[in-house]
Amino acid sequence: MANPPVSEITPHKSSVFHFPEVRGVEASAGSGKTYALSRRYIQLLLDPASSFEPAFLRHILAITFTNKAAVEMKRRILESLRKIALQRLPACERAEILRPLGMSDEDASRKAFRIMEAIIHHYHLFQVQTIDKFINALLCGCAFKIGLTANFKIKTNARDYLEYSLDRLIDRAPQEKALAKIFEHFLHNYLYLENRSGWFPKTDMLSILSALFGHHNVYAGRFKEGPFTPQDLIKKKKAILESLGTLRRHLPQETDKRFINSLDIFLKRNKQAFDIDAVSDYFAREYPPVRQGAEIPAETERLWSRIRGDLRQACEEEAYCLFNPYIRIFELVREGLGELSFREDILFLEELNKKARGLFDEEDVTVAELYYRLAGRFRHYLIDEFQDTSVLQWRNLEKMVEEALSTGGSLFYVGDRKQAIYGFRGGEVGLFDDIKGKWGAFNVRTDFLTKNWRSQKAIVEFNNCVFSSENLTKFLSRKQEYEKEKNKRPRVDFQAEDIRELNNLFQSSQQNFQEEKDGGYVRVEILDIDKKEERDNALRGKVIGLVKEMKARFSYGEMAILTRSNAQVEQMTSWLLEEGIPVESERTSDITKNTLIQEAIAFLRFLDSPIDNMAFAALILGDLFAKATGVPQEAVHDFVFRLRERLRNEKDFYIYTEFRETYRDVWEKYFDEFFKNVGLYPLYELLVSMYHRWEILKHFPSYQGFWMHLLELVKDREEEHCDITSFLEYFDHLEGEDLYVHVTKTDAVSIMTVHKAKGLEFPVVILPYLGMEVQVGNSAEDYQQSYILRQDNSLVELLRLKAKYLEFSDDLYGIYAQEYKKALAAELNNIYVALTRPECELYVFIPKRIGNAFNPVQFLIPDHVREIGAPRSYPRKPPGEAALHYLAAAGHHDWIDYLKDEFPALSEVRHREQLLEGSVIHFMLSRIGNLDKEDFDRNLAYALQQAPAYFPQIQDFSSYGTWIKRLLEAREIRPFFYCGPALVFTEKEIVDKSGRTRRLDRLIVRDNEAGIVDFKSSRDAAGQYERQAGEYMSLVGALYPRHKVRGYLVYLDKADVEEIRAQEHTNT
Repeated sequence: MANPPVSEITPHKSSVFHFPEVRGVEASAGSGKTYALSRRYIQLLLDPASSFEPAFLRHILAITFTNKAAVEMKRRILESLRKIALQRLPACERAEILRPLGMSDEDASRKAFRIMEAIIHHYHLFQVQTIDKFINALLCGCAFKIGLTANFKIKTNARDYLEYSLDRLIDRAPQEKALAKIFEHFLHNYLYLENRSGWFPKTDMLSILSALFGHHNVYAGRFKEGPFTPQDLIKKKKAILESLGTLRRHLPQETDKRFINSLDIFLKRNKQAFDIDAVSDYFAREYPPVRQGAEIPAETERLWSRIRGDLRQACEEEAYCLFNPYIRIFELVREGLGELSFREDILFLEELNKKARGLFDEEDVTVAELYYRLAGRFRHYLIDEFQDTSVLQWRNLEKMVEEALSTGGSLFYVGDRKQAIYGFRGGEVGLFDDIKGKWGAFNVRTDFLTKNWRSQKAIVEFNNCVFSSENLTKFLSRKQEYEKEKNKRPRVDFQAEDIRELNNLFQSSQQNFQEEKDGGYVRVEILDIDKKEERDNALRGKVIGLVKEMKARFSYGEMAILTRSNAQVEQMTSWLLEEGIPVESERTSDITKNTLIQEAIAFLRFLDSPIDNMAFAALILGDLFAKATGVPQEAVHDFVFRLRERLRNEKDFYIYTEFRETYRDVWEKYFDEFFKNVGLYPLYELLVSMYHRWEILKHFPSYQGFWMHLLELVKDREEEHCDITSFLEYFDHLEGEDLYVHVTKTDAVSIMTVHKAKGLEFPVVILPYLGMEVQVGNSAEDYQQSYILRQDNSLVELLRLKAKYLEFSDDLYGIYAQEYKKALAAELNNIYVALTRPECELYVFIPKRIGNAFNPVQFLIPDHVREIGAPRSYPRKPPGEAALHYLAAAGHHDWIDYLKDEFPALSEVRHREQLLEGSVIHFMLSRIGNLDKEDFDRNLAYALQQAPAYFPQIQDFSSYGTWIKRLLEAREIRPFFYCGPALVFTEKEIVDKSGRTRRLDRLIVRDNEAGIVDFKSSRDAAGQYERQAGEYMSLVGALYPRHKVRGYLVYLDKADVEEIRAQEHTNT
C-alpha cells in the first residue's frame, strides 16, 4: 500500500509536537494508520529540539497487538531511517516527515545515521512490541509481588490445569460435606433446571469453567451469583405446575382445543419440574385463548394472570441464577489453580493483564517503582489498533501514560471504530471517547484520514455506497419489514436513536481514492438456492472457475479467499486442493494434517507400543518408509494384505514380528536401533536420529518447515512430556499456534478467516460466504448455554438468555434488545473488514441462507452496485532484491550413536548394582593423580569426602576405599598411578573434528609417549571397548603427533590389563 502524505493528518505545519499532548488518529481501512504510527516514531527520534542519545530509545514505547504487526512496524521504521540516512527518501515523504520538523536533508541524514547506529548497538532498547510482551516484562520485574520467582514460566494450556484442579476438588468431595453440597446443587441445577441428561456432566462443567476463566481474565472482576438457588426455582416451578392443573379444571368450554391438547400433554409429561421451552406460547398472551365473544370466568382470568406473573418470575430467576453452581465451583477451582501456579512457578498467558491489574489495584507498586524495575522510563507511548484495546489492557497502561503526560510526554494512538471485531476478547471502542473526556487538559487532538491508499476506484466507491448513512438506514428498514412479515421472534426494532448511533459509527467510512487508481472491479452474486448441498455444489463450481479464470491476470499468490469460520476455511481448502490449485491456509499448515508427519508419529506410536498393528502398518505403507528403504510400496502393500487372515484369526499376532523375519536387512538398518533403545534416550535425540537414519530432509526437503516444527514441539514440551507416551497424548490434543507451521509466502491462494485477514491486503479477494448471523451473547463449547456478561464495577454478572424467556419477561427482552443491537453493529464491522481487503478486484457470493436462517446481507448491497468497473490486468510489481536466501536442509547427526558413550550398554543396564559400583570406582579413581608427586592417603581421603555428594544413595564408602587400596597394589595396575615425571590427566575431555566430546578416564603424557587408560567393569565379548579405545588413541595421536600412543583397558572386576596393540602407532 502506498504511504499517505502526512499533510492529511498534520494541519499545523510550524511544529509537529505540542508536548504534553494526546494525539489520536481515526481512520478507515487502507488509509495509512500504521504508516502514521511509524512516522510518529521516526519524528520523535529526529526531533531537532532534543539531541539524540542512545538512551533516548528507551523513552519510547510502541504497542501493537500481534507479533506480525510489531515486525512490520519495525521494518517500516528501519527502512525509513535507512532512506533518510542515505538521502534516498522520496520527495513526497521528505515533505511529510522532515518538513514539519524544520530539518534539512543533511541534518536529518546525520541524525538518522546516529539513530541507526544506536539501534544496531542497543537493539534491546528499540521497543516496538506486543501488549502481552510488555506486560510480561512488567510482571517479571515485580514477580515476587504476585507470589512468583523472576524466572516464572508462561503456560498456554490453562484448560489442562483447570481440569486437574477440578479433579482434585471432586476427589475431596466425599470427605468434605460442604463441598459435596456444592456438587449436589450443581447436579440439581444440571438435571432439573438445565434439563440436561449427559452421563458425563464433568465435561460440560469443564467447558463452562474454561469459558469463565477466560472472562475472568478479560474483565478482572469476581463473578456475582444470582439471588436465587436451584431449590427456590424448583419450588417455583412446582407451584406453577399446580396452578396449571387448577387452570385446566377452570378452563371454559370455548377454550381453543389446540391449547387444551398442548396443556394436557405438558401436564402429563411434567410432574415435578419443566423446561421453560416446553411452556405453550399461548401464555405470552394477555388473556386465555377462547372463541371470540366468549366470556372468560373471573377465576380463570385471575389464574391466567397469576401463572403469567409466575412464569415471568421463573424466567428471570432462571436467567440470573442458572450459573450459580458453576460460579461457586469456579471460585474453588481458581483457588486450587492459584496454589498449583505458585507451586510450579507458572503463569497462564490469559492471566497476564489481570495479574498486572492486581499490582495497581492493590497499590503494590507505583509507577516510579515500575520504571525502576523495567530499567527505563517511558515518555512517549504509541498504540496501534486502539479499537481492539480492552479496558483491562488500557487500565494497565493508564497510570504510566498519565505520569508521562504530567512530565511533558505524549500519547499517540491510531484505530478505526469500524474495524472493532475483537469485542469477544474485551476490545472496547468507548475508550476513544473516554480519553478525550478524561485528559482534555493535555492538548487532546484527533485527526481523521480520508484517502484510501490501498484500493482501486471501483472498490472505494462500492464501500462508500454500502456503508453510507442512507444505505444503512434502508438496510435496517428492509430487514425489519422482512422480519415483521415473517413474524420472526424475538424481533428487535431499531428506533431513530439506534439508527443515529449506527450511522455515527460509520460516518468516517466515506473515502477518496488516488487519482491514478481509477480501475478496479466488484461483482456481487446472490446464491438463491435453499438446499445447502445444492448451494455448496454451485458455489464450488463458481469459486474454482473464478480462480482459474483470474490466473490469466493474477498469480495464485495475489488471490485470497476470506471466510467467517475455520470450518469454511477447511471446505474451501479441500475444494481447491482437489482441483490441483495450490493453497496456503491453516489447514495446509496444520502439522497434524500433514501425511508425512502422521507417518513419523505412527513410527513413535509403534515404538511406544509395538503391538499397535495400525501404527506399524500406517508407517510401512507410507511414503516415508518407501523413500528411506527403497522397498516398493506395492511389495509392502502385498505383504500387509497377505496377513489379513492371520490378523483376523490370531489373537496375539503382530505385524512387526513377521516384517522382521521377512525384511531382515531393512529391520536391522531402520528399526532395530530404535526398537532396542526406546526409553533409554531422550525423545528429541531419538527423533533427530530417525531424521538422520531415514534421510528425511534429503528425501522431503520441501517439508523442512514441518519437520523442524515437530522437533520444536518436542523440545519446547520436554519438561512436561519427556517420554513418547505423554508426548503423543499432547500431540493428539494439539491446539492454538502449536498446530501451525509458519511458512514463507509462496505462489498459492491464501484462505483464511476475516479475523485473520484484518490488517492485510490482497490484489484479489473472494468472499464465498458473505453473511450476517447476529448472535447475542457468548456460549460454551457445546453451544447449549448462551449467556451475556454484565459488568458492575468489580463484579461480573452472568445472565442466561433464551428466546422463550423474552416472551414472558419485558425486562429480559429489554436487555436482549440492547445486546442484539451491539451484536448487529459487530456483524457490520466484520463485513466492513471483509469488503475493504482488496486492492484491485472483489468477488462476493451471498448465500440466501446462513444455516437455517435468512441472510439479511442481501438487503445491505444495493442493486446498482452489484457490478462496478471491469476486470483488467494490472502492472506487476517489480520483484525486488531477494530478502531471503534459501539454504539446503541441514543434516542431522545420529544422536543415539553419539550418546552411547554417555549411557551404559543395554546388557549393563541389567546389572544395576554392578553399574553403580563401577560408577563409584570410576569417580574415586578420577580423584587420584600421579602418586609419585602426591600423597595417596590424602587423595583417597579427598575422594571419600566428595563421594556422598555424588552418590547420596550409598551410606558407607569404607569398602570402596579398601578396594581402591587393593587395586593399586596390583603389579599390572600400579604403573598407571605411580608415573614418575609424567603429566597425568583424569576425566580429560577431547573434542573430535565433528564436534563430539570424548572423555578419557586417564591420560599419561611422557616425553615421547602418551598412554590412554580406560577403566571397564568387565570384559566385552563384542570388542566394542577395543574399538572405542582405538578411537581415543587416534584423537590423542592428533593432539601429540610426535608421541608414541599406547592404549590400555583395565578390567576392574579382576584387576586385569589389556594393551590395545592393534591400534599402537607412532605419529611423526
